Amino acid sequence: MEVPQLIEQTTSYVIQLKEKVNYLREKKMTLLGEMGKHSDGSSSSLLPKLSIYSRDSTIQMNLVMDPNMKSVRLHQLLSVFKEEGAQVMNANIQKLNDRMIIYTIIAQAIIYRIGIDPSRIEERVRDIIF
Repeated sequence: MEVPQLIEQTTSYVIQLKEKVNYLREKKMTLLGEMGKHSDGSSSSLLPKLSIYSRDSTIQMNLVMDPNMKSVRLHQLLSVFKEEGAQVMNANIQKLNDRMIIYTIIAQAIIYRIGIDPSRIEERVRDIIF
């Protein structure tokens, strides 16, 4: 590939990444804004908040919890994914202030043809957090 074409592709890719970062920042602010809307300052009435997104053979779980609620360990969540036939690609814990913890797990089906059952994972995660 020639240098001008390579530079053009790279520039386009960087622009796409910047747009994605901006989108994710806006999404984060929206989620945090929803949690801060209570006048009494307590976010616990909204928590825990679990969302699972599935596309093809990939699944993403986002869990927002109050640290004062039931203690959840990352390895408990990871074991659910592994037992349901998923290979964890990325797992992250983020602590915001002392009011909430965000768990994010991205996994992919070990066997693409079989896939992953998001409803089963959601059911098992709910059993852990409640």
